Amino acid sequence: MDISSTRNQGIDYAPCRYGGSRLWFRGPRRALRSPYVACLGGCGVYGRYVAHPWSQQLEARVGSTVVNLGVENAGIDAYLNDPGALATAAQARVAVIQVTGVHNMSNRFYATHPRRNDRFLKASPPLKSLYPEMDFTEVHFTRHLLGRLHAICPDRFDMVAQEVKDAWQARMRSMIAQMNGEVFLLWFAPQALPEDAVGVTGSELFLTRGMVEALAPHVRGLIEVVPTKWRAEDEFLDVPPLETSRAACLPGPTAHHHVAEAVARAIIPVLH
Repeated sequence: MDISSTRNQGIDYAPCRYGGSRLWFRGPRRALRSPYVACLGGCGVYGRYVAHPWSQQLEARVGSTVVNLGVENAGIDAYLNDPGALATAAQARVAVIQVTGVHNMSNRFYATHPRRNDRFLKASPPLKSLYPEMDFTEVHFTRHLLGRLHAICPDRFDMVAQEVKDAWQARMRSMIAQMNGEVFLLWFAPQALPEDAVGVTGSELFLTRGMVEALAPHVRGLIEVVPTKWRAEDEFLDVPPLETSRAACLPGPTAHHHVAEAVARAIIPVLH
């Protein structure tokens, strides 16, 4: 799987770092002149295969520096485990945090890679005890792990799901509490926030509207963007031929345009 510093043939992602961070972010590198806006999240923030991601478009709309701190396949742990990235986000006048990666973080049952949070590292003794028949040596990604666990025993899987959801909410509150500026949550996806948890085949495992709304007292607001076109057929100009199937799962330029407009409307009153 590609990492955020990878470049394709059509787009120069100008990978850069901020504040001594170990994470690579999409550039060009921005000067951290206050007041600036920090955008945190996964693929929907990074903007793979998009020449001008929404964070770049947002800068022109709000008249302030906007820093793209998106990390592909990132969960909350990518930031909480990286003091440089966290400090950069914490000093922003506004932090926009994409709601994503509920299952991509360490918890009481399993550990993930501290930076590439979709990578499964090891099962904890409680999980091995709960699933004694499971061979964890064959698993390398969190989604694969959860799919296997659910297939073996859906009833026991409910305990894992609840632990993951509880850990996500606690970790989100912890990260929000470290921000010095205003915080907005962003839902940017091809479908609306689910009312009920979807199965292990969904795009965002475990996440529900209720989980996000429980964070409302800790943030300035929730921005919801569900584009009518996630990636149109004519939006593959900057996609290498062998990567079109992957690109089809990621938002295209039109979707990024819509989210830039929505975020601008929400944060301009705070910035000015």
